[in-house]
Amino acid sequence: MELETTANTSFVAFDGGVQQLSGEDTALILPFVLGAICALGIGGNVLLLAVVTNNVKTTGASDTAAMLANLSATDLLLLALCAPARALTYRKRAWTLGSVACRMTEWLQHGCLAAKAFTLALLGRARHDLHSHVASDAQFKMKRTVMTAGAVWTTALAFPVADIVFSNLHVKGNVSLCVSELPLHSSKFVRVYGKVLPLAAYAVPFVFATVCHVRAIFKSIPRAREASAARRGEIALSLLSVTAANALALLPEWGAWAWARHGAREGCGPPAALLVLAEVCMYLASALSPAILLSTLVPLRESLTRSCVRLAGRRAVNNAKTQRRSSASEVGTDEFGRTLPDLEHFWSGRQNPTVPDNTDPFPWERLDQGNAEL
Repeated sequence: MELETTANTSFVAFDGGVQQLSGEDTALILPFVLGAICALGIGGNVLLLAVVTNNVKTTGASDTAAMLANLSATDLLLLALCAPARALTYRKRAWTLGSVACRMTEWLQHGCLAAKAFTLALLGRARHDLHSHVASDAQFKMKRTVMTAGAVWTTALAFPVADIVFSNLHVKGNVSLCVSELPLHSSKFVRVYGKVLPLAAYAVPFVFATVCHVRAIFKSIPRAREASAARRGEIALSLLSVTAANALALLPEWGAWAWARHGAREGCGPPAALLVLAEVCMYLASALSPAILLSTLVPLRESLTRSCVRLAGRRAVNNAKTQRRSSASEVGTDEFGRTLPDLEHFWSGRQNPTVPDNTDPFPWERLDQGNAEL
């Protein structure tokens, strides 16, 4: 996995996925796995956004709903832009998207990961403030939320900007490789950068979010008999599970990234298996987060149930209308749309009519027999 570089630089890691992997199975299995994760995750996050939007229309906007929408948008970016590039790299065993995409791929991925961590931290703070001050979540201000989301994305995309500088495209004959190189004159900066970025974009936000959710859960325990307090405790527990799942899934990615930066000089970078496992876990977390939220978060689960019932009711009504139209189409109509009478019974009652016998000399006797039958 080593690459020949110039005398002033040293190879750190491959960007955009591990390239030049040996074995024919990896070129088929890894793209298939990443493609399945992308399809599952994109569908789940779109469904989560739709449910959150429907819940906002029903109960009103809140900081929690805004942060959940931002979290889902972050996962969508990871699955729609970053994961397909890695799948293509594993399929071709080289970088085929050009030099601009080579410099942007690691920056965009780590920016999305930082935005996810910051969003989870703000979500934990919002729930903690809701438990401390019941009316805080009701005081939703759109301008403040938009500014918060803008600050989150600006900070998240500014942290890994050094990835753009260190990423470079190497061409070896007909093969292009996207790599991260470490210049000799910036070794001290890279050593500090390799410690600061994982702490600021991963460790600190997740620890902060975990502490906020745990405190919110403990605050709801003394008031567990109250329905509102118990419900808020269940929501905090659900969000804590999402935070813990993302923290565990992103640990291999940030650990391998820091390992590659600190072990570049010694030539003891992380193995390819660890890098591939880290990427699969990272995208799997983005794909499974909507399932965890929709199954454990009570307001979203209830909103999804109402939507499914409403959709099933509309489908039943449409089927009933279709059946009525098909049955109505069997009845004849004139040029003005008026229904023509059914003449089948009219003529069936008049087949083989009985001809009155006018030669009967005593007709009143037959009339008396008819009255006796009635």
